[in-house]
Amino acid sequence: MREHAGDAHVLEGLLRIPRTRINTAGPVQVTPPVDTDDNHVVALQVLAMDILGHLTADQLDRIQERFAPDEAELIAALAHDTVSPEPRARTLAHAFRYFWLGELDAAACVALPQVEQILRQLLRPRAPIVSVAQGKTPGTVDQLGGLIRSMPAAGYPADWSRALELLLVDPDRGMNLRNNVCHGLIDTPPKHRVALILQAALYLLSHSQGHRTPAPFTQPAP
Repeated sequence: MREHAGDAHVLEGLLRIPRTRINTAGPVQVTPPVDTDDNHVVALQVLAMDILGHLTADQLDRIQERFAPDEAELIAALAHDTVSPEPRARTLAHAFRYFWLGELDAAACVALPQVEQILRQLLRPRAPIVSVAQGKTPGTVDQLGGLIRSMPAAGYPADWSRALELLLVDPDRGMNLRNNVCHGLIDTPPKHRVALILQAALYLLSHSQGHRTPAPFTQPAP
């Protein structure tokens, strides 16, 4: 079945899957609205991410086999003065090394907090992530779910926001890896899903390192 040309820009990033279906009532191709969020579409998105995870894991293994980067080389590749300073980059480098050693639980546990802090630093100039205490109302800091959902308003792709939500924090229909891993709700996650966590970190870092540019951001009126 050929995908409609108009579908090419509908979903990007980890959610890049065809949306055209065969109408079971007859031989007619139908395409659901872009904002459709039914269980079938979400299940396809998660399946697409799982498939991509296997490809990502294979790519990471090939990087190790061909280049065998040491800790210093990983830190240099992952470091950014603001978003990923050297101590944080070193921690993330450890996650990659754990992955290549087959220590998948350690890789996930080390990488997940780094994904959150990278996203928090990216959003800091573009979105409110801290509310100051006022009177008897305590101040709050946005948790990972709130940070991910604020990405589109801050100029980052909505499709990647949705993908990260499914990957990390959606407990109903997504993988929910951040909550499941950090709260000890699952055993060691499979290798391809740990690879997706590492890819999420690399994707977010690509914005800080100039490989991707978010959309222009306009400060909201006071």
